[in-house]
Amino acid sequence: MLYPVTHPLRLLQGIGLLEAESGATLTKQFEAHAAADPSKVFLIFEDQRFTYGEANALINQHAHSYRALGVGHGDVVALLLENRPAFLWHLFGLQKVGAIGSLINTHLVGESLAHAIHICRPRHVVVGSEMWPAFEHVRSRLPEIHEGMVDVDHAGAVAAAVDVPAWGERLPQASRNNPAPNERITLADQAAYIYTSGTTGLPKAAVVRHSRFFRAGAVWAGLAYRFRQGDVLYNCLPLYHANGLLLATGSVVTAGVTMVLARKFSRKHFWDDVRRTDATGFIYIGELCRYLMNNPASPQDRQHKVRVISGNGLRPDIWRAFKERFGIERIAEFYGSTEGNAITVNALNIEGSVGVKLPGMTIVRWDDHVDDFARDERGRLIKAKIGEAGVLIGEIRRRAEFDGYHDREASERKVVRDAFKPGDAYFNTGDLMREDRFRQLYFVDRLGDTFRWKGENVATSEVQEQLASFPAIQEVNVYGVNVPGVEGRAGMAALVLRDGQPLDLDALREHVNRGLPPFARPVFLRVLPELNTTSTFKLKKGDLQAQGFDPRRTSDALYVFHAQKGKYSPLTPELFDEITAGKLAL
Repeated sequence: MLYPVTHPLRLLQGIGLLEAESGATLTKQFEAHAAADPSKVFLIFEDQRFTYGEANALINQHAHSYRALGVGHGDVVALLLENRPAFLWHLFGLQKVGAIGSLINTHLVGESLAHAIHICRPRHVVVGSEMWPAFEHVRSRLPEIHEGMVDVDHAGAVAAAVDVPAWGERLPQASRNNPAPNERITLADQAAYIYTSGTTGLPKAAVVRHSRFFRAGAVWAGLAYRFRQGDVLYNCLPLYHANGLLLATGSVVTAGVTMVLARKFSRKHFWDDVRRTDATGFIYIGELCRYLMNNPASPQDRQHKVRVISGNGLRPDIWRAFKERFGIERIAEFYGSTEGNAITVNALNIEGSVGVKLPGMTIVRWDDHVDDFARDERGRLIKAKIGEAGVLIGEIRRRAEFDGYHDREASERKVVRDAFKPGDAYFNTGDLMREDRFRQLYFVDRLGDTFRWKGENVATSEVQEQLASFPAIQEVNVYGVNVPGVEGRAGMAALVLRDGQPLDLDALREHVNRGLPPFARPVFLRVLPELNTTSTFKLKKGDLQAQGFDPRRTSDALYVFHAQKGKYSPLTPELFDEITAGKLAL
């Protein structure tokens, strides 16, 4: 069932009437577009173009190939591929047979990568040839994944020298027709796992149902982008991420418009790609917009067709400047998480807002002294006042469910029970928000041990574990620090060395690179004699974060990863001044 995206209110009413048993999945919408207008261009990737008819036929070949392997309803297939059309053919093919795509973050390495593949117990693994070295490195840690369960999908004409079948060899014999309808596939069924970092350290697999694909696509097509006939959306975000997949791809399929897919974000070529493809919108994360702002001003800055952008993390300090410099009519900033039920979108183009607070959402007070929610004399949560920063929570109820993670214990830790009355349950976003008198929400900060850097959530416990396994380190405390003019927080590690052990910075860097993805590797290091803890032996981070990385505020040895030199260097006052002045990129 399709909804007219030109009538947002009617669209939302229609979504609200959909029952979980409905079969109105995203792939059914795709089939409908392919039947109604097969020559309409769906995807532009580099010099390739795929119409809805062509793309649907390729998806069907993948679906039939999976069925031939015995993959069916409820089975899990791990996909480890970078951005390219085959990613979508695999995922949508799996969804057509009722299977679940486990979408592995391509930045993961070592133990994190092995864990992400292992925890969802995949029946099959498809590895892009561009990712084969990373997979092969952890293959011995996955004894349950034998050779018969692995295919390699070649990124180009050059065949990878691997000892497993090539996925492309399965396709020529597969039918290009739609698979026979499977009445068992409904909106309530699981469609994918999308991985997210949490305070538990290693990646968590968030459950994503068909209903989330469908609703995200419909809302963003109708309220955020407000697509028109002939629109083209530029997407340079990774498809394993909810923004690039659910919001960008989902909204394009819902509206039946065109998507430009880039392998990755390029600050140098971004606007050239946008102009070349006549894109009328794009999806972003906050860092992306700041990187574009850091480009030298050009007479071509407004020479494009983009009228609307949507994403999250666009900070207030560049919001208006970005909009004015590049001539963007609408910015549909949003707030939400892959697994959460508290999702908002700024449909009214209000500067700095992430959208209106919806029914079921509440902002409550947080007590920093006990590191928990503030409660009244009855033990109930206390609502924050207008303008007061507090934690956003979302009531778990019908049509606002919390699907959680593959790990049930991890899911339960995100639920607040008996919040305002016996028996109620709320999803804890872990984020500080404030609202104005018009119910508009504004993001303030993140709670806990997770911080964002380069568009990814960094779990400090995962970083701490990797650093703690380095022979010279006795204790470690990891936290995020603010860097003037830079989005997110840079990772900083406070280290206590073992007696008599020197710190070999080059060896430490190699150790960090082996076990952590680039975004999680600490930017700053601080060597100190001991770490402070609370009475319950929790590491104190507040004072360390407040002191930051200023060598003038401590006599401890400080180091910074010098990107130009490719190694950690002593952090001198002069180097600090270069960083804070924006002269040295991190």
